Amino acid sequence: MLKKLFLPLFLLLGFSFCQAATEVPVEMLGKNKGEVKIINKDGVDFVEALRLSKILKFQTSWFGRSGQLNLKGGAGFFCVLREGDSYALIKGEKYSLQAPVFIEDGTLYAPLSFFNSDKIRYYSTYQTEFSGGKIVIEKLYDIELLEVKNDDNKADIIFKTKGSVSFNKDNRGKYFAEVFFPKAVVKREETIRPKNEFIDRIKIRQTDEGTALTVQLKGRGNNWEVFQEGDYIALSCGEKAPSSPLGLYASNTSSYSEQSRASNAGGTGVLGKPSVLGEGVASPFTSGDEDITELGDEFFASSSSTGSSSKPSATKVTVVNKLVTAREYEERKNPSAGERKFRILIDPGHGGKDPGAVKRGSAKEKDINLEVAKSLYNLLKKERGFEVKITRDKDVFITLGNRATMGNDFKADVFVSIHANAAKRASANGFEVYFRSDKASDAEAAETAALENEALQYEGKEGGKVTFADLLLKSLANNENINQSSKLAGHIRNSVSKKSSSLGIRVRQDNAIRQANFYVLRGVHAPAVLVEMGYLSNANDRKRLNTKSVKQKMAESIRDGIVSYAKAEGWR
Repeated sequence: MLKKLFLPLFLLLGFSFCQAATEVPVEMLGKNKGEVKIINKDGVDFVEALRLSKILKFQTSWFGRSGQLNLKGGAGFFCVLREGDSYALIKGEKYSLQAPVFIEDGTLYAPLSFFNSDKIRYYSTYQTEFSGGKIVIEKLYDIELLEVKNDDNKADIIFKTKGSVSFNKDNRGKYFAEVFFPKAVVKREETIRPKNEFIDRIKIRQTDEGTALTVQLKGRGNNWEVFQEGDYIALSCGEKAPSSPLGLYASNTSSYSEQSRASNAGGTGVLGKPSVLGEGVASPFTSGDEDITELGDEFFASSSSTGSSSKPSATKVTVVNKLVTAREYEERKNPSAGERKFRILIDPGHGGKDPGAVKRGSAKEKDINLEVAKSLYNLLKKERGFEVKITRDKDVFITLGNRATMGNDFKADVFVSIHANAAKRASANGFEVYFRSDKASDAEAAETAALENEALQYEGKEGGKVTFADLLLKSLANNENINQSSKLAGHIRNSVSKKSSSLGIRVRQDNAIRQANFYVLRGVHAPAVLVEMGYLSNANDRKRLNTKSVKQKMAESIRDGIVSYAKAEGWR
């Protein structure tokens, strides 16, 4: 009888303590960034910590065996979240959490409130909130454009600021007004073309030093001035010296709202050269400028609510939600500080006195590796939000240890080593991608690892910063990246498989991804894979890998896999 009473009670208590994970969308600066899992436990919202940290642009290291997540960011930020702890360790100091961190189904969950704490906002420059069934991430900013409005006598460009924001103004000529806000971060970069008789175009852009406003004036707007009252700044222009429009805003009677701004989102266009320029004055607008807001009749509303004349007022509309440069406040004084990018280290295998596989009728493996790796490097350099480095760009010898060190010094998020395979059996063929494991997945994988590890014989006294003993000691820590390495391998395999027919190199879906103990991967503190593009010991693969077009397609396919992985992990 007692069992019958206790069992329902136990189940009820279990459900009350922890609900099932729910996937909720993430919106960052107005853009969809996928979904993260949320669990409400004892009234506290917990979020999938690894996924959200990556979206917030932190460099992450997940140690599954110990239940620990490390976060790295700018200004020396280093944070540890660990299963069971009721605090986060931030730069060596304990920071109390709303509730202890826990693991559910292999996923680490931390209180969502932690990601909107002062500490995290300071280092990420983002504020994170759970609202309306989704996680909304906005940049910490100092100044935002509220609206552009006009009447018979003048036009006004209205800004709202957070805290103290100063400005410098510059009259570059009869047709241009420029205002600069030092050290200020703008909420959105935008280019606007209002339809009035005073302003032709407005451009707001972020620079390393602050926010720049450039206004191209029309004939009736040649007289302009900048006004500041409280948390509002306005640039006003007209035929005569304008007066300040900010009295109404400073007393909080502005009709502006985020809701009306979002509902009025308009179309885009491409801005050409302005039709009227002052003599000898270069235009700040070029044919490359994009995302123009056209304020037509459909965006006009009565201005009576603001107390001005009965003429219509053009409401500011947002075209796109651009991710502009995000600087930590601590780094604003350093103009070189920039947004954290996804770092990729490309490693062309072998080189110099180490030729790699050598087969009659084929270029040496080291040369094929280098050509594909350089093409891959150039392709990735063109990708937005990526920072790419290559271990060698010419025929030189680099020790396996130094290749790993280069990846760690670069703080690479992924390490991709490019190789061509060889086997005793001439029938062995096809594309393969490996990630590191102490134990090989099969005999062929072990043979491949042994072949690639033969580079150790060339090292001698040139072992580099990372010794073989170091590699062994670090292998345990590196094991924690195995899951991510396998994911990266899967994305690369899938992308190459899509082009296998044009490559002419077979990609087996069942065993193209393998594990083996590669020394070059062992010391890398990031997800790392070794790509074997094909077998130089196989007549068909050898012929294909010695064809220029195939090598280029191979580079493109690997590029596609890396980009796919980056997107899946929340980097894009």
